[in-house]
Amino acid sequence: MTISSNTAAVAAPGPNAGRSIAHVVYGLCAIVIAMFAGANLYVLQTAGTVAESLRKDVEQHLVRNEIDRQVELVARDQSQISHWDASVKALGERIDPDFVQDEIVDWLWGDFGIQTTIVVAPDGKSRLTVFKDSLLKPDDGRGAVRENADLIEDAQNRYMQRRKARDGGYFVPDNSLPDADPVYAAGIRILDGQIGVMVVQAIVPSDAALLPDGPPQTLLTFKPLGPRTFSAVADKLGLTSFKIGAMAPVAEGLESLDLDSGAGSRQFHAVWRIASPSEEIWNRALPSLAALLALVGVALLFVALRFGRMLTALQESLRRNRFLALHDALTGLPNRLQFDRCLEDIISEGAQARCAILCLDLDRFKSVNDTYGHQAGDVVIKTVADRISRGVGEDGMAARIGGDEFIILLRDKLDRDRVLWLCDTLIESVCEPVMFEGGTGKVSASIGVAWWPDDALTAKTIIRSADEALYRAKENGRGRTYLAGEADVVKDQTSGSVRIAG
Repeated sequence: MTISSNTAAVAAPGPNAGRSIAHVVYGLCAIVIAMFAGANLYVLQTAGTVAESLRKDVEQHLVRNEIDRQVELVARDQSQISHWDASVKALGERIDPDFVQDEIVDWLWGDFGIQTTIVVAPDGKSRLTVFKDSLLKPDDGRGAVRENADLIEDAQNRYMQRRKARDGGYFVPDNSLPDADPVYAAGIRILDGQIGVMVVQAIVPSDAALLPDGPPQTLLTFKPLGPRTFSAVADKLGLTSFKIGAMAPVAEGLESLDLDSGAGSRQFHAVWRIASPSEEIWNRALPSLAALLALVGVALLFVALRFGRMLTALQESLRRNRFLALHDALTGLPNRLQFDRCLEDIISEGAQARCAILCLDLDRFKSVNDTYGHQAGDVVIKTVADRISRGVGEDGMAARIGGDEFIILLRDKLDRDRVLWLCDTLIESVCEPVMFEGGTGKVSASIGVAWWPDDALTAKTIIRSADEALYRAKENGRGRTYLAGEADVVKDQTSGSVRIAG
């Protein structure tokens, strides 16, 4: 009986044994749930870290490129005066007041918004000071010259390094604006309490004129970067509260980028509010994860879907950034980078034997912006871009490279008459009124045309040839077409006739 009783006691598990197994199962379930939660939390943390890292790299890259673009735009606009035979003559020993009014006041200020222009003598004294549309005393520019002496000296040194001798004088063979080591000196500076782009270039001939030996005169220009520009940059890059300031940010939630302002100058910073993808990821995923931990299978499926959506959103963000790197944000047209790549493919890699470059600039666009505002101006730009793109069609590529500037690469139908016909068609199309809420905008267009390799052999020089033809078109009445390398073919928008201008 004792043996039998002991055997029965060992063989029959008690209620505590059942509780122990349940506890083990509960423990294992808790461990599984904890591992599941920990794995998902780890995934969320990793996704947030990756997203934050990518966001920072992409935003800083885009901001730096946009600041460089703003500087290059001012330098290119200013070079239309500083790199020109007419400027060498008009700003020589005696300054031509008509030239100052027509080219500096009406052009640099009126068309490009360059607020301050100073002609600086080789010895560093200001010879001419223009503020907006007002001609000031030369000495009024003395402070700006003194504060930017480093840029003036740099621009003079760049000229001395690049100049070439010819017929007892000197010239600069290439303006070299797009180069990594350009002929101009520039930086983000403060003038009269305003932050903006300061550019200094030597006043040099573009063709036949020559300069004497020694340091050249320089042209100092300043274009402020105000709230309107900051807002446009923020909209273009998808940032919040973008601005440029002299103080580094101290508040949390702000991102900054140090800007190169030149040796000896105060440091400036581009600042914008951080758009935190990590916080967004956590805010969206945590409530769902907490609610679904009880059902591991459903939770895994739901987290997989959520994670897939987050990856899709991240990939869409990267895709958009890649798109913005090669396209204009407002019109969707290719930008200057994509245009240059296509042109280099043709010229450097021999993709085809011949092409044509059309530089197109809108006339009277500023009056639309001033009268109806930038929203109306954007409607006009997008409408005109669509007309240009449809006009070019499959024969080439149309790109937007500035506020109201476009450039076209023609690959097919390159004979002179066909290109002239296309130019006339584009001008007539641009001239058609644009309807928008609150009014009607009417602009015209000027076009400069150059052929590669007929007019120039490199990408820089062929674009420059087309640019120069465009400038001649705008100087001679606008609303017309000029050809590089031969008698200018002019489209007269008043009468609709075509004539040859010697």
